[in-house]
Amino acid sequence: AQAAQDASAAAAEAAELAAEAVAAVEEGEMEAAAAPMASRYDTESTLRIGYPAFPASLDVNTDQGGAGVTNYLHFDTLYATDRGRNHLASGGYGNWEYVDDNGALLITLQPGIAFHDGEPLDAERLQWWFERNLGRAEYNPDYVSGIGARMSFVGDLQVVDDLSLHVTMDPPNVNAPEQTGGANTLVAPRDYIVEHGDQHFARNPVGFGPYTFVSFTPDQELVSERWDDWFFPNPAYEGPFHYYGNWAKTVTARYFPEESGRIAALEAGEIDVADRLSPDGAALFEASDDHHVITISGLRVMGLELPINQSLDPITGGPNPWRDKRVREAANYAIDREAIIANLLSGYELPAVAPFPAGYDLPLGPSGYRGYDPDKARALLEEAGQVGVEIKLFIGTGLWGDERWMPAIQQYLNDVGFVCEVEYVNLMAALQEIRQHAVPYPFLMSQNGATKHGSPAGAGFAWSIIGAIGNPYSHTNPDDDFLPEYLEFQALIEAARSTFDPQARDDLYWEAGVIWYEEAYNIPLFNLSHQHGARKDITYEGWLHSDPGLNARYLGVST
Repeated sequence: AQAAQDASAAAAEAAELAAEAVAAVEEGEMEAAAAPMASRYDTESTLRIGYPAFPASLDVNTDQGGAGVTNYLHFDTLYATDRGRNHLASGGYGNWEYVDDNGALLITLQPGIAFHDGEPLDAERLQWWFERNLGRAEYNPDYVSGIGARMSFVGDLQVVDDLSLHVTMDPPNVNAPEQTGGANTLVAPRDYIVEHGDQHFARNPVGFGPYTFVSFTPDQELVSERWDDWFFPNPAYEGPFHYYGNWAKTVTARYFPEESGRIAALEAGEIDVADRLSPDGAALFEASDDHHVITISGLRVMGLELPINQSLDPITGGPNPWRDKRVREAANYAIDREAIIANLLSGYELPAVAPFPAGYDLPLGPSGYRGYDPDKARALLEEAGQVGVEIKLFIGTGLWGDERWMPAIQQYLNDVGFVCEVEYVNLMAALQEIRQHAVPYPFLMSQNGATKHGSPAGAGFAWSIIGAIGNPYSHTNPDDDFLPEYLEFQALIEAARSTFDPQARDDLYWEAGVIWYEEAYNIPLFNLSHQHGARKDITYEGWLHSDPGLNARYLGVST
């Protein structure tokens, strides 16, 4: 019902915008709008984009960053999404509906979907894709999926007909659409992988997205070309939904790990877009005659995930200091988020709190917002007997600009009595360790909070990846030594996951967020705005209200 409401609202919004555009054209105020968007872009152009991080594998279902840089262009979300990243029940490659009293998900594919090599996507191949990620596929039962945990609720899989797959949920899961056909669960081809093997697929991906794979040189270059036989019109301005864009004929991703390298390459004309610039780096292009800055409201809300349910301190072998609420609160009060936003970020960011659904009023819990209060932080550490406690932060670097602001966080913590060490690790390697629950220290993660407007991708999405037991970016494992309040939080998350009434579900996520924030179970920081340097004639027409990053399918060279 919620999906239907979202689809209806999106259609109404589109109709209203279309009517406004027609009126503007009739009044002579918007002549250019009369031409299709594709005609306003050079659809034979090549876009060269410089990225700060590159994936180790192009298998989008591994935990090695397979959907990174531009490899996601070769694949696509199975379901349509609205601008708030809600997965709609119809309008995409596949439709979904809950059946059997919400005990199962019925996925119905559109006829005529094919991978780039001509292999059709049908119910049997979709079933195999689930089995591959759940460790049930006969071709290679040892395949290690990076998304298997997301679909751990998937039980029996039954092919109903050529295009319909019945997915039993054990237990029922309200986030099933996100975890079966969203941006983090991209479908891979059965016949191609069985014939050529996992390693070949990891270097030569085949999907059914708007671009086809051309070539890949690890840590150097990834080249893609628009697929004009895409299931949807290509290129196109009008969707449906997010299925549009793709104005560049060729997209080349190039690897520049240092910001200075991306800036120099953009200035020299070696690339057309420099991804992820710091505020200082972006400032170089703000008044340029040849370049400009593309600023995108970011989906990512940064925070430090704390190892609260581990009995022992991995540094000393003694009691874990993070199990003491006073230590956790001290770390939260120690950091001046507003100063970091004003001086080290773009100034567009907002301080963060724990994940919570949009539409609820702050504060989260009786303690209120934990703003910068170093005196209170020192007093809490003294009360806990932890002045001088050694802590270590595990930071995956290369994408979030953390090398710019993490030293300030380290200094803030040291100033109030912590002895803080920071370990910087290549982002892709760090994410792999985190997903394997092999990191015993506090680690940096996106989707780790919400701004005053709520969680950008929804509280349910946030609580499906952080915090709760077994989530991919959570410290917590089923055999941990749980804090009592944590068990209350976990019970609320489990109840929300099986509550199909949207308002009742959000109420449960709100209560969970209150416990999480009141107990200071993490250190929420701020959201990120993404700034990118680009040639003056390159524009961006994105779809989501808050985007995880620059999506190359919506970049175009203006005519």
